[in-house]
Amino acid sequence: MSIAIAGVGLATAQGNTAQIIESKEPHRPVALPWAPNKWNLSKICYPAIDSSLSGAARWQALVKRAFDDLGELSPDTPLLVGSCNGDASQNWEQAFDTTGLLDGMPWANKRLPVFSSSCASGIHALYAARQLLMAGVVDEVLVLAADILSQSNHENFESLRVLAEKPSAPWQSTSQGFILGEAAVVLRLTRGEQLFGPELGSDLVDHDGLAGVLEAVSPHNPSMIIGQGTGPFQNDAAELAAFSAFVDKDIPVVTPLSHFGHTLGASGLLAIALGVVCSRGQAAIASLINPLISAMDGRPMMNGSWRNGSVLTTCRALNGACAATIVGAPAKAQRRKEDRWRKSVTIGALMNPTLKRLASEAREQRPIEPPGVLIVRMEKPLSPPPSAIIGDRLLPSAVLEITPGFALQLIARSWGYSGPALCIVGDVDHDVYGLKSAFHESGSKVFQVNLRGSGDNRVIEWNA
Repeated sequence: MSIAIAGVGLATAQGNTAQIIESKEPHRPVALPWAPNKWNLSKICYPAIDSSLSGAARWQALVKRAFDDLGELSPDTPLLVGSCNGDASQNWEQAFDTTGLLDGMPWANKRLPVFSSSCASGIHALYAARQLLMAGVVDEVLVLAADILSQSNHENFESLRVLAEKPSAPWQSTSQGFILGEAAVVLRLTRGEQLFGPELGSDLVDHDGLAGVLEAVSPHNPSMIIGQGTGPFQNDAAELAAFSAFVDKDIPVVTPLSHFGHTLGASGLLAIALGVVCSRGQAAIASLINPLISAMDGRPMMNGSWRNGSVLTTCRALNGACAATIVGAPAKAQRRKEDRWRKSVTIGALMNPTLKRLASEAREQRPIEPPGVLIVRMEKPLSPPPSAIIGDRLLPSAVLEITPGFALQLIARSWGYSGPALCIVGDVDHDVYGLKSAFHESGSKVFQVNLRGSGDNRVIEWNA
C-alpha cells in the first residue's frame, strides 16, 4: 500500500526544510545546555532551538517551528503524534499529556493519544496514518514526531553507555555510540504513489527484525539507503548485514546521525523527510554527506553524487522494534508474508510490578494464530519502583522498563511474535480516529492489551 507526502515540516539542528536544502556546511555540535556531571562521557549535543527552554515549553517551541513549514493548519485535520519521551519532565506519568504539549496550536487542549516505542515512535504513528488513509477513514492526516534534549534523558542514556564523547564516523569498527540531538518532523499525508510502507517488525531470538521488514518492502536497489549507524560496532555490523542481504553493495548508505544527532522518536520520520527532500532534487543535501569513503563492509558512504531515484529508510530501535520504508516507487511491490509464531524469548528479571504481572500472564493469553497487529494501550507510562533508583540515577534496566514500548516488546517476545506492533499512551478508550476499525476492515485482526490506571495498580485487559 502507498500514500503521498503533500508537505514536510522540519525543526532540526540544521534548520527547517528550506535551510537544510540551501545549506552548504552543516552546523557542528555545541555544549550541553546544562552543566554536565562527573559521570557524563558526552558533553555535546545538536540543539534545534533556544537552549534556555526546557520541558513542555521546549517541546512546544520545537513543534511550532516544524508546523510553520506547512503554513495554515486546521484543527479538523487528524493529527497522529509520536514521541519517545514526550516533554521528558520529572512528572513522568504526565509527560505525554498533549493538552499541554500542543498549547498554542490548533489541537490545543485536545487529549490525543501518543504513539511511543523508543526510536520507532514516529514510524509507528506513520504506520497508523497509512492505515487510516488506505481504509478511507480520512482523506488527509498529519503525522508529528518530536523529542527534545533534556538532562534526565541524557543521564538515562549515559546509564545505558550508548553515548559517545565526540561525533564518530558511522558504520566503522571504531564506532562507540552517538551524540544526542532533537527534532520535530511533520508530514502531511494523502493518498497517492510516493511512500511505500512502513513495514513493521521486531527482533527475536531466531528472527532479525530489520531483515524481515526489508524483505517485506522489497527495495530492489534504491538510489540511497538512509539507515541509523548509531553504534556500537555489533549493532552497526548487524545493520550492514541486513542491507547486504537485500540491496546491492554499490548502493550508498548514509545516516542523519552525523549532523542532526540521534533525535530519538523523531529519527525515523526525519529519515523519511530527508529522503523526500533528496528524491525531489538531483543531489544529496549537505547535511547527509559523510567525508568517509565507505562503511566497514565496503559499502560506499554518501559523498554528494548519486543517481536520482527511490530512497530506502530503515529503523531499528533500542527495544528491538524495526521498520523499513521506501520514498518513491520500487521496481515491484511484494506482499508481506503471513506472520507465524517464532521462538519465544525468555524474559529476564523485571523491576516494575505491572511488567512482572504482564510477563506472567502473557504466555497464557497468546492467541492460537498470530494477530495482524498487536496494540498495547496504556493510560500513563510506567514509573520505576524506588528500588530502581540509586541516588538520583535510574538503574539501566529501569531506564528501559519505563519506556512505553518496553511493555509492547515484552508481550511480543513472550509470544514469539514478529509482526506489526504499536504502543499508544493516553486514554485507552479513545478510538484514534477509528484506527482499530480500519485494521479490521482491511482484514487485519487486532489483538489489543489495555493497561488502565496509574502507578503500580494497573488493570490489565487482554484482547480488549
